[in-house]
Amino acid sequence: MLDPRIPFKNRYLAGILAFLFPGAGHVYQGRYFKGILCGTCVLVTFFYGMALGNWSVVYWKKDPTNFLNPYYAQVFVGLPALPSLMQARRYESRTNVDEISLSAPLNAPFHGTLRMHDHNFGLADGAVTGQIELQAGTKPAEGRVVQGKFTGTEDKKEITLSLGGTPKFGKAVSADPERELLSVDVIDASDPPQTIGRLSGKFPRKLVDRFEAPPDDEYYLSLHRTLGKFHELAMTFTMIAGLLNILVILDAVEGPAYGYGDGSDAEQKAAASASADKTVKAVPPAQPPPAHPPIAAPKV
Repeated sequence: MLDPRIPFKNRYLAGILAFLFPGAGHVYQGRYFKGILCGTCVLVTFFYGMALGNWSVVYWKKDPTNFLNPYYAQVFVGLPALPSLMQARRYESRTNVDEISLSAPLNAPFHGTLRMHDHNFGLADGAVTGQIELQAGTKPAEGRVVQGKFTGTEDKKEITLSLGGTPKFGKAVSADPERELLSVDVIDASDPPQTIGRLSGKFPRKLVDRFEAPPDDEYYLSLHRTLGKFHELAMTFTMIAGLLNILVILDAVEGPAYGYGDGSDAEQKAAASASADKTVKAVPPAQPPPAHPPIAAPKV
């Protein structure tokens, strides 16, 4: 008779694997179908909630007044939710403040507002959309000075702006998908260049700086206004995914609620042996066929 017990291997290692990645503990134990099924259900639920919430509903942020922080449930999804802890440290870091320097060349889509100091250059105040290019000055004496250009449109009119001076950027790490360029000078072609206006707006933030990062208060409120009830629904999906994975972890460590796999190895073998004995005893022994009565001789 084959032994139908579940091969747990190292059940505690299976539990750790199940926490780090949903379903990995079951795959380690050789329970492939259940592992793939559990992992798919947990991860699809989690990432669907993330997408529904504009990828801004999973994060860790200290809040002493909130004892029901959603992250307490989300964290049980494991590796997909753990970047929040690192992003929280980066967000709270003293270095995550407004910057007045350019660490790497910038070439990105841009939308914002143009404010002119001098309107004799044929440019008016207004909203602009296009592409911005900035790079740090090449001379050591230039320090934080940048140079670059903006090409795009203002009220459907094609414009090209020369940029320079010392820019000011918003904080690098935040859940907002766009980072602020608080200001950069618009300059003319004179020598030396003169400031004739100021450009401000937003450009896409790097994924590594926004994924599972805490939101600023302003972006948090705008997210609520934009998503409405779907914000809470997205948060609920990600929390349900974490709670589901708790059950997956318990199943990897303890096995099914009923059936083989409960108790020590000795108890399991005894139960298997008793089950086999009952199976044998349930089959009745073979009985000989009944004897036929003798046939009486006929009387003469």
